[in-house]
Amino acid sequence: FVAVVLNALCYLPSVANPQRWSISKRTLSHERLLRYQLAHANFPHFAGNMLTLLAVGSEVSTALRCNQPLLLALYVFSGWCGGFLAARLSPHEHVGASGSVSGVIVALSVLRPNSAVHVLGDVNASNPLMLLGGTLLADLSRIGVS
Repeated sequence: FVAVVLNALCYLPSVANPQRWSISKRTLSHERLLRYQLAHANFPHFAGNMLTLLAVGSEVSTALRCNQPLLLALYVFSGWCGGFLAARLSPHEHVGASGSVSGVIVALSVLRPNSAVHVLGDVNASNPLMLLGGTLLADLSRIGVS
């Protein structure tokens, strides 16, 4: 999956220099709105987003009968919107793919609202909105994670 590979390639550079990758009212630009989606606050943040994206992304791709470029466009558009709102509504700097992943989860919630999502091992979410709730709770518990 293209978005997971891009996030993995950018993980270490973004941790090494988070100010270059973060988004805020002061740094709001199209370039930053794209770049912040590939940065993560720490490894658990990265792993949680990527595992969720892998679990949900294939379901959305199947439901839309789409190829990877369309799914990547949904991912980038969702992240752009999430980053824009985070930058405009919060005084903090933000990093993370959570806005992008949340957009993919919302798409699955609309396309298959009652489908169970296999997350990891024996862990299943009975519907996609459970994953969205978990993502939002995890992000709201950490300042600067969008």
